[in-house]
Amino acid sequence: MERLVEWIKTGLKKRKVKVFLVFLLCASLAWLINKLSLTYTNNTTFQVEYVNVPDEFLLANTPKDEIEVRLQAAGFQFLGYELKPKQVKLDVSKVMHKDGAYYLTSDQIRIQLESQLNNYSILTDFDSDAIYFDFTSLETKKVPVKVMVDMTFASNHILEGEIEVVPDSIQISGPKSQIDTIKQIRTTLFKSDYINTAFSNEIALQLPEQLKGTTFSNKKVRLSGKVVKFSEQVIEVPVQVINLPENVKVRTFPEIVEVRCQGTLEHLKELEVGDFSVEADYATLSKENENTLSVKLVKYPRSLNNAVISTNEVEFILRRE
Repeated sequence: MERLVEWIKTGLKKRKVKVFLVFLLCASLAWLINKLSLTYTNNTTFQVEYVNVPDEFLLANTPKDEIEVRLQAAGFQFLGYELKPKQVKLDVSKVMHKDGAYYLTSDQIRIQLESQLNNYSILTDFDSDAIYFDFTSLETKKVPVKVMVDMTFASNHILEGEIEVVPDSIQISGPKSQIDTIKQIRTTLFKSDYINTAFSNEIALQLPEQLKGTTFSNKKVRLSGKVVKFSEQVIEVPVQVINLPENVKVRTFPEIVEVRCQGTLEHLKELEVGDFSVEADYATLSKENENTLSVKLVKYPRSLNNAVISTNEVEFILRRE
């Protein structure tokens, strides 16, 4: 019975302690809420982001990334700023320009800061009279794209025409000292084997990432080309001797050489002897080769993919008149 009485007394004491602690906690919270709801004047720090930099300029250095301000605000506001600093934006397009200097005036900074405060905060002071900006002027120029390819074609297939690149040049903008060094922009290597059909592939450009403040209008280009099956045809073309002395005629052996042509069937069907010209230049005759003349294919249709003469030299005899 005595143990029961002791247990009851102990339980009552513990209960009183718990009740006391609950009331103490509630009283403390009420006191804290009351204090935080009061208005104070204190300092805090805002993080700064600069926006609307004019297109023709680049910020060489960020002037300052923090502004210390003095506010009149509720304790809740200051507690929030301590937990997460407020981000404010300063509009660089509002800068003044005088004697080569660009700056935001103290009045302009105050206006921009106040516009970003809520109705429960009043800006009383801040730690900057003016903010000066170090601008670097930007220039723009167009540079060609150089295609880097490693392609092989399936048997009896060729590329018809040139590889098309879209766009074939890009705009770059940046500090003059940087973009003056850029003469062309290369693509990454496009590698493909045994191609037998038309192709169209998007491929990345090799942009110089080490350049700060330089921008590029494109990061990729599209390569495309038409692939066709080709055939061969042999055309017999007479040899023409040029630069002969007066009263001298030459007869070559052979008088006619073969030109092996590669192209599409459509283009091969249109070939005529007059589309070709094979010349032997008498002015190049040397004592070491008194009986032979070098010959060259100097004219052939550009619609062909390839044209090769069957010999590089011919023999000849002179006939004087």
